[in-house]
Amino acid sequence: MTNEQICDRLNEILGLELAGTMMYLNYSFFIYGHARIPIVGWLRSQAGEGITHATEVGEKITAFGGTPVTFPAADQFKPRFDSLDDMLRSALALEKNAFNKYASLLRDIENENLVLRVFLENKVGEESEHIEEIEKMLRPDVVH
Repeated sequence: MTNEQICDRLNEILGLELAGTMMYLNYSFFIYGHARIPIVGWLRSQAGEGITHATEVGEKITAFGGTPVTFPAADQFKPRFDSLDDMLRSALALEKNAFNKYASLLRDIENENLVLRVFLENKVGEESEHIEEIEKMLRPDVVH
């Protein structure tokens, strides 16, 4: 895989990370009710993590000689929603999309670049944790 191909794929991921950052921040503005404080805190921490991921991906792009995109992936989240569950389903779809992009690039580079491989493996693990957390949040409230 050429550096240009790697940069193209990483730019797709960067666009998703930027979209996720905007999505989580936007959603944090529309939380009301008794659980507002912890939910807003979680959403904003996710936005912060999105900035971190975007920065790391952008640095990888420049390391491979590319130019990072400066805009979020189009149509990755809907700014309107009916409920917190609706927001979470949208977030879950975005996280799964990011996971798939990281995992696909990881499969395609095989053993060509160990440093990139380790970077992608870490991101696949982090995205997997995000997916698991959101799936737990979407489960019905049941106390065991």
